[in-house]
Amino acid sequence: MIHYQLLCEHEHKFEAWFRDSAAFDEQAAQSEIECPFCGDAHIRKAMMAPALASHSKEEKKSPNQQLAIDAAEKVVVDVREGLDPQVVAEQFLKVVTQLQKHVEDTCDYVGEKFADEARAIHYGDAEPRDIYGESSATEAEELRDEGIEIASIPKLIDKDRTN
Repeated sequence: MIHYQLLCEHEHKFEAWFRDSAAFDEQAAQSEIECPFCGDAHIRKAMMAPALASHSKEEKKSPNQQLAIDAAEKVVVDVREGLDPQVVAEQFLKVVTQLQKHVEDTCDYVGEKFADEARAIHYGDAEPRDIYGESSATEAEELRDEGIEIASIPKLIDKDRTN
């Protein structure tokens, strides 16, 4: 897998993962990549700094966490600039939906055993891998208190499965 910082024609910056660089080139050429903020399909790679190991908590965000943070920050900016709140909400939900789909497609579902499995991975008692599942707010807080990095995203209703 390869990670790219991407830009649309409107200079919105976002991140995405691809099987390899050829997969990015193919998807970009066929306009299969859309900006999560405006839907533009004219996407190019942005300049990226090399990834360096760091012990700073601030720099340990996963690409998915950073995508969610960037989307939330964009919502605040857009609302302050007077954009239609309905449009802003729809754009934000699109990003969260894409993030949810990415997690479901690339991570192991562990259900209600999420907290136990996250601890096992963190402490070396289970195979390191990306997981998702459910936990209570208390369990999530306890994981964070133990230094286990997790991100919470709401489970959105799949519009294709509703009325």
